[in-house]
Amino acid sequence: MAKPAGARVNSRSPALDQKEKLISATERLLSSQGLGCVTTRDIARAAKVAEGALYHHFGDKAELILSVVLHQLGDFPDVLQSLPLQVGQNTVQKNLERVLESAFAFHFRMAPLVCSLFADQELLARVRNMMNERSMGPARSTSVISAYLRAEQQLGRVTPAAEPETVAGLMLAASFNTALCDHFFHGGSGGQAKAHRQLREAVRALVVGLGPKDEGKRTREKR
Repeated sequence: MAKPAGARVNSRSPALDQKEKLISATERLLSSQGLGCVTTRDIARAAKVAEGALYHHFGDKAELILSVVLHQLGDFPDVLQSLPLQVGQNTVQKNLERVLESAFAFHFRMAPLVCSLFADQELLARVRNMMNERSMGPARSTSVISAYLRAEQQLGRVTPAAEPETVAGLMLAASFNTALCDHFFHGGSGGQAKAHRQLREAVRALVVGLGPKDEGKRTREKR
């Protein structure tokens, strides 16, 4: 029988819809109540599915938490993946700003979850082990940023004296610290614009030290 004109066909499987509902419900509950107050029963109820369905899609609560982490990455993986294409393009400062703003968006979403995990050491250990097994974590981000900085060093746009791994670590630390302080001191309402200004200033401060000697001098003279 032909479908009525204009009818939309839902190609998504019920299982996929159910899984995404569980992830979204977990995100909402973690944001509003914190991990310590949220049970799998609460999550299933919020997602409007049976609790057994949760264990059909996720082996345990740790797997669900890891899925939430992956869901909250946003465009950060894409920004990192495109970073090698930016070598020699725009300015080092602009390229690093884009990475840091994307990292901050991820860290801002992740900060409450990361802090909540410390209240459940068993769950924390399980999530940590799973992330290590799958090579997830800041080491991958640091590696991509470091490789970018080394490539810019070869072009003479970053001073040879710079340690790319250290700089990459400082960038990600600035991002997470900004996100954490926003949540802790302002309840997550500090404002994206203010956070981005702080991150741009952090990048500018790093670039002054990263730039070739004569470039750093010109930067200071412009201030």
